[in-house]
Amino acid sequence: MILKKYTADTTEKALDLAKKELGEDVILMHSKNVKPSGLFSFFRKSRIEVTVAKEESDDKAEAKAKAREADIREGIASIDRARQKAESAAAPAQDNAAKAQADEEAYSGRNIRFGMPEKEIIYTEEKKDVESRLDNIQSLLEQKLSKDNQLREEEQRRAEAAEREREDANNAKRSKFDEFLKLIYKMLVDNEVTETVANQMLDEIEPNFSDDIKIEHILADIYQKIILKFGKPECIEPSTDGAKVVFLVGPTGVGKTTTLAKIAANLKLVQHKRVAMFTTDTYRISAAEQLRTYSTILDAPFQIVYKAEEMADLYKEYKDYDYILVDTIGHSHHNGELKELTKSFLNAFEGIAESEIYLVLSATTKYRDLVAIANSYEDIKPYRLIFTKLDETDAQGNLLNLRMHTHAPMSYVTNGQNVPGDIKLFDAQETVKKLLGGH
Repeated sequence: MILKKYTADTTEKALDLAKKELGEDVILMHSKNVKPSGLFSFFRKSRIEVTVAKEESDDKAEAKAKAREADIREGIASIDRARQKAESAAAPAQDNAAKAQADEEAYSGRNIRFGMPEKEIIYTEEKKDVESRLDNIQSLLEQKLSKDNQLREEEQRRAEAAEREREDANNAKRSKFDEFLKLIYKMLVDNEVTETVANQMLDEIEPNFSDDIKIEHILADIYQKIILKFGKPECIEPSTDGAKVVFLVGPTGVGKTTTLAKIAANLKLVQHKRVAMFTTDTYRISAAEQLRTYSTILDAPFQIVYKAEEMADLYKEYKDYDYILVDTIGHSHHNGELKELTKSFLNAFEGIAESEIYLVLSATTKYRDLVAIANSYEDIKPYRLIFTKLDETDAQGNLLNLRMHTHAPMSYVTNGQNVPGDIKLFDAQETVKKLLGGH
């Protein structure tokens, strides 16, 4: 099939051009407008482009097929000619190679039959001698290398053995340390230090361990740690203006009244201070009478206070004194009414005088009860801790337990009923020695 395009002013004129060239049997396939191009295209008319087709005749198709077949045959023939030419060029080279191989075989045969020349024999012997020497050198090098490897392996084995010995020694030392720490833990718990506090003490010293640390250093470390946990004790200090008011609070039966008398005796007889004694405990006649007796012996004024409102007037009367010691009502920590009454007395001096509060606890009380009592006085903080009846117990772990629980500073401890004796400022070193099994 023949496809051609023709352009004219009209479709009819374009078809006429096609028919003149191809014949009357052309077929119109497509037509379209073609816009003129160029400088003056605006002034020109558009033209028509047609695409026509015509089937070729059988003779022409056959001629084209024969032409294609002839081209293919010529291509095959040219390939054959090229192959033959290549084979012809390779034949002389093969003949030369065969001849060279035959010459070499003939020469080798002559050598075999007639022997090698003398120079070649000498060269062969020298070559063998050199090769022998090289073999000897290689053997020596291999022996030295093997010996060096053996030495390195031996050194490595010795180093590994030494490392194992060090590890075994460290493990043995660590095991010894662990046993010692267990012993310390047992001593603390036997002295009624809670497991939580005991573990905390050991956890704080363990990161400081080194491989060469000694047991006495561990003991000294934990000794110092516990002393630091107790902190510096705080005692009664004078007021900067007027009398210092000192309250003793706590549950019934811990020895508040006796402790107040001991403090008053020390302030008056040892420090030569002017001291007045008050009591708000109107529930127990014996408590008031006991304190009155001590005041008579010490020649110190004594007052029973029934209402919190009376405190301000009484303070005016004794404001020139150094200290006013106030014994409060002893009560259960479950008694909310008496707790509120005690708080009203504590607040009576607010804005009038400087005051301090001391929570008095017995060292013989169970830890759980001590925590409950301390928690019930949480809203009157800050207070300081006084522990009584240390002579009635062999375990002083609760002193550390309450110090860690309340974070309140330690103050005084008592260890008997004698007045003015059997009271002293808390000694952390003495207590820690007892906790660690010392005397």
